Amino acid sequence: MQLLPLALFSTLAFAAGALLVQDAKPARFTHPVSKDADGGMARWMGTFKPGPAHARLKEILGNYEVTMRMRMDPSKPAVETKGTAEISWLVEGKWLLWKSSIDMFGQKVNSTTLMGYDNFKERYVTAKVDSLQTTLDTSSGHFDQSGDNLILWGTIDEPMTPEQDKTVRYIYRGFGQDKWTLEVHDMMIGESNTKVLEFEYARKK
Repeated sequence: MQLLPLALFSTLAFAAGALLVQDAKPARFTHPVSKDADGGMARWMGTFKPGPAHARLKEILGNYEVTMRMRMDPSKPAVETKGTAEISWLVEGKWLLWKSSIDMFGQKVNSTTLMGYDNFKERYVTAKVDSLQTTLDTSSGHFDQSGDNLILWGTIDEPMTPEQDKTVRYIYRGFGQDKWTLEVHDMMIGESNTKVLEFEYARKK
């Protein structure tokens, strides 16, 4: 029997060892992937279906007279201006389209807000843009235990300070009633007197 030359044998052995090491190398993480393709598909399709949380969105459909109260200095009376709002379905049963127009800083400011309930995250979500700023404001959260007040948390940028991603709290107080308010609380102020903006919504009959 003919024996392999020692040099060739060593080369083949080295190559085989290299392949084994390569095979044993763990895969590099890139992003989360479903461990169960069928289960992942079922989860995804489950997020399509509107439920009781979405049903509550229709409580604020309608046209409104809006009164905005801005409080720059807690020791002074709030500055009050007027406006209007229309809240309708963007996607019926899932997404609200919220268009507002209000006087601010001597000019009319138009804003557009999307509001819905994210089945996957299990929370209400919003995204807002307006004609005054170049920022996108987002928030998310839940109703309180009474079910009367929707409380969302988000971040805003404050160029005057300047602070980026400052935490704010939005309280939709009396959600669904003919007269309800949207309060904006600046959480960097402290534990009290945090309300800096209030929008009073009065449904047009």
